[in-house]
Formats: sequence, structure tokens, C-alpha cells
Amino acid sequence: MEISRKARWLSVAILVGLGFRAESSDAPIRGEIESAQIKLGQSVFDTEWVAAGTPGSPGRVGLGPLFNAASCAACHKEGAHGRGPTGDGPVPAALVIQLQSPTTAADTAPGGDPVYGRVFNTSAVSPAQVEGEVTVRYTATAGYYYPFGGRWTLRVPHYHLEGLRHGPLAATTVIKPRLAPALFGTGLLEAVPETAINEGSGKRSIGRFGWQASAVSVRDQTTIALAREMGLTSTDRPDDDCTPAETNCPGHADGALPEVSEELLSAVVAFVRTLAVPESSTQAVRDSLGSKLFANIGCGACHRSQLTKERPRADGTLVSSVIAPYTDLKLHDLGTDMADENVSGARVTSLWRTAPLWGLGYRLKEESFPTFLHDGRATSIEEAILWHSGEAAYAKYQFMKLGPRARQAVLRWLETL
Repeated sequence: MEISRKARWLSVAILVGLGFRAESSDAPIRGEIESAQIKLGQSVFDTEWVAAGTPGSPGRVGLGPLFNAASCAACHKEGAHGRGPTGDGPVPAALVIQLQSPTTAADTAPGGDPVYGRVFNTSAVSPAQVEGEVTVRYTATAGYYYPFGGRWTLRVPHYHLEGLRHGPLAATTVIKPRLAPALFGTGLLEAVPETAINEGSGKRSIGRFGWQASAVSVRDQTTIALAREMGLTSTDRPDDDCTPAETNCPGHADGALPEVSEELLSAVVAFVRTLAVPESSTQAVRDSLGSKLFANIGCGACHRSQLTKERPRADGTLVSSVIAPYTDLKLHDLGTDMADENVSGARVTSLWRTAPLWGLGYRLKEESFPTFLHDGRATSIEEAILWHSGEAAYAKYQFMKLGPRARQAVLRWLETL
């Protein structure tokens, strides 16, 4: 079962990838080269890396000294969404705690915690030490009632960073729990031109990947994860997440070759770009009652049903086509309930990229305990909607005003995406 599923994903990835290449007379040769590169990329994606100097290891080396997972597939199995916490206790590896120091300069990228860096790493290679452990505890909100029948509650997460090896974090450091997002369809989203994202809005997007659009490309997203979550350097990011305060964390020697070569990095990026969006097991009916209600109550304003992507021909002209990711790829304020907190407990303004909804049906079919939103706090699509506020408050209110049958029609339709 596992082998056949992987084979299916690889074949789909290759077919989609070949569909992106520019048209030319040497297409068969180029197709073979690109196919080989994608196969290599999948191999690297699935491989567990080990520390340099590991005796008798035939695998890829360079892991650490600080890391959270030893392979890309550990958090993005077959390119899918990471598994969120099922309940109280240690968080799974796919839920990473990002750390961010506040910045007031608009043109300056925010840094990490002065001691623990940009990611709280829970694994290490000696002589480095793990930075600590992460646990979560949930409390339930008081029961709320829909205006026309039905009751709902939400589970509220409380994160604890324990066993800090190098003393406390800075009081102003923002704690950002982030679940590994699905990677399928990222190549299609990367092909959406800026003009299509900003059409009629006057806003400019800041990147387009990650929960807060912090990465500007698939390659950017990939190298960030390699460096900060696996401790693997590349030409794009020659430093890992060790800080000067972590004196037992050996640095990357000046002039040393990157641990992920350009060949391997390009292959991984090619593989990720070509991961196809899986089809739902349920046939979607685009003009169904649920689809119409979804648009009428305002959800479609941000979860746009159509975006235009472009691919180049050999002569430099562009071919346009339409995709249905159900996102506008823009940033939105979803209210204080969804906002991150700093170490002192103060809420900070948090802008969220509209999450693509394609693949929801696949997730619900494949995952025994699906979780939603940036940290997996929601255990159902309905809960995810009810967490929305801020710019999405009106749409949520309209959803709550629907009768029980109409609400279920919306939820059933979402399960077909």
C-alpha cells in the first residue's frame, strides 16, 4: 500500500512537472532530464539525514547541530499537511515553534530570539544541546449556541517551552507555533503573477508561501526549512540557527561547502514544485447549494475560487490558465483570538495568508485525526471557521446565522474540494 501510494505521487508529480516546461524541439530530452531530477528530489525529500561523521552511514550527512526533524518527509509526508497535536502533551515534530523579535523598521526582516534563534530546536547533535521541550495544554471555551440551533465549543491551546538549556527567552520574543503546511500545488501558486494577486485591491502581497507569506518562492521556503529546522546549509542560506549565545553549538566553518549541494537543492525544489493537488474522493459540485452559500456569506472574498497562472513558451510569450486553490494569497488580520503572543503574554498583531482550501477532501479521507489552522488547534472544518474573526468576522457571523441544514451544506461542499 505504501509503495503504490508513493509511486502514484511520483508519477503525478512528473506529469505535472513536464507540463510546466517550455515548449521546444528538444522536449523529449529535456523531459528525461527533468524526470530524473524530480526522482532525485523525491529521494532527498524522503531521506533521513544524519550528522557528519556518523560511522558507516550510507545516507546524506550534515544534519544539525540543532534540528527538529531529520527529513522533509517527517513533517510533509508525501507533500501533505503535518499532523497537529491530538491532545495535551508534547507536540509532534511537524509543529514547530518559530521565534521572532519585534522590529519597527518596515524594510528590516525581523530577527529571532537573541539566545535561541529563529526556531526553537528540540533535537541536537553532540556537543550541541537541545534547546528544550515543547508541550501544549488545551482548555475548552464555554459552550456557545448557534442562533438557529446547535452548540459549539473550541479548544484553546496553551504552549509551554520547558527545560530551557540557555536561560529564559527575551520577554519581547514572539512565540509562533506553526504546523507544517501542505506542499502540493505550490508550483501552481508560484506561477500566479503578482498582478493576479493584487487585482483590484491596491494591496501588495508579501511573499506567498508559509502561514504568513514569509517566503517569496518555493526555493526560499525550502532553504528556510532546511537551515532552521534541519540545520542544513545551502548557498542561499549558509548559516544554521545556532546563535553566539549557544557556545556549545559548533558553527559552520568559513569557506566550507554547503551541506546541501546546488544539485540536491534544485532537485528538491523541482520535486516540491511538481507535487500535484490530490483529487478528493467525493465529486465536487461547483454549483451546489454549499458552493453558493460559501460565496454568499462572504467566504469567497478571501478564499477566491479562481486565480490565473502563467507559464512561458520557448519564444518568451506566456500561456495563461485558471486554477482553483480557494485563496487570494493575501495577508489578513483574523482577530486577537488567532494572534500570536510574546513571552510576556501580550498579544501581537498577526496577519495570515489566506490558506488554500484545495485538497481538503483528500486530507479528511487520509488523516485519522485531521487538524486545521496554523497550529492545528481546530479539529474540524467547522471549528476552523469559528476561529475566524477580524476581517473575517462578518463571514463567520453569516455562517453562524445559517440554519443547521444550510451549515451542513457548506461543510459537506468544503469536504469535496
